[in-house]
Amino acid sequence: MKNFFNNVVFAIATLLTINSIAQAQDKDALVDIKNGKLHAVVTGDGPYTVVFEAGFISDLSVWRKVAPTVAKQAQILVYSRAGVGQSPARSQALNLSQHTEELHQLITALDIKKPLILVGHSYGGWVVRQFASAFPKQVAGLVLVDPANETLEIELKKIDAAKVAQDQQRLAGMAPPSAKADLALVQAIFDQGKLPNPAALPNVTMAILSSVQEFKNNPFFQETAVALQVKRDLHSKLAQQFSNATHVVTNRSGHHIQNDEPHLVINAIEQIISGLNIEAQKVARQQAKQQARQAVMTALGQAGTELQNQQSDAAKGTVFAALKASQFSEAEINQLGFDVMTKGKQSVMAELIFRFNVEQFAQSDNVYDSHGEALLELGRFAEAKTQFAKAIMLAQANPQRSPKTIKGYQDNLAKAEQALSKK
Repeated sequence: MKNFFNNVVFAIATLLTINSIAQAQDKDALVDIKNGKLHAVVTGDGPYTVVFEAGFISDLSVWRKVAPTVAKQAQILVYSRAGVGQSPARSQALNLSQHTEELHQLITALDIKKPLILVGHSYGGWVVRQFASAFPKQVAGLVLVDPANETLEIELKKIDAAKVAQDQQRLAGMAPPSAKADLALVQAIFDQGKLPNPAALPNVTMAILSSVQEFKNNPFFQETAVALQVKRDLHSKLAQQFSNATHVVTNRSGHHIQNDEPHLVINAIEQIISGLNIEAQKVARQQAKQQARQAVMTALGQAGTELQNQQSDAAKGTVFAALKASQFSEAEINQLGFDVMTKGKQSVMAELIFRFNVEQFAQSDNVYDSHGEALLELGRFAEAKTQFAKAIMLAQANPQRSPKTIKGYQDNLAKAEQALSKK
């Protein structure tokens, strides 16, 4: 709970203008949602929207050292929850579920449809986790900055329940009147040791940052080395729920890592964006490859009709044009040829495919051997012999070729010579 008081002090001490978040905003306004308004800034551009969720009763200014850099490569949304900063308060304090719902309403009102990377600090870590659980299809990544953990006080009570109680009383006495109702709602979560939404988090790429900086002469038990180790272990346990997670631990920052070491938060976000971009490019290449293969198969169907109509030159042109447009590798074309020959039982079509490979990759011993096998299948033994001989010559000149491979080529040549001798 001490970390929540840190948020109160920090928010009061660092209130800045919105222009410190973004020099040229796409949107800086009070946005209408169901039960009121939320002050939000949207700026930047990119394939993802990075949503920044501040800590307990902190406004959007806490991200001033992080958001402008992130906005250079992504759209960003920074906002203040109800009753904080320039966002009007509601008639009563909102609980975690209500904060999560208001974030969802805000994103909907702003018509943000890009995949979301949610960045949550302290209490904001709860909000983004609840959002990700409730709306998993919208979330592409999570960054948790020294996030609150609902079971922390339960674990600390096992060590020293009296000191945990003292922390609670001390914080309650220090909190400003306007924060007491919110603080009671937060304390209820710590008492229960669970968040209201029990749904599992989506298995997205995530990063979690933990502060383990110990302050001497600090009266709060939660700031001692033993308590910080418990927090670190709980953060590690949370990270283990994800198949692709990074856990960064720092002793150079207090609870506000985004202020003390903003580069750690920026790096975590950038790494997630980079990883998502790489994955998106991989998916795009796979889709392009599937489309190219479909185009080749369509062309092979057309070539098959042309062969049936005794239009061999037209069939060759159709096959060659399709394979060239596909940009398939030598190995991919080779595999296609064998699939057509062995599975499709279309040796004539396979020979055209292998012939194209020979023309495209004339320095590859393997393509000559494959072409020779198709010619052997078609009974064109003399041509097959020539192809096998070429394969052997190239293979013997290649120091990386194994004796086993060369022996395979020689066996094929022997088959062609034996077939010729029987004619």
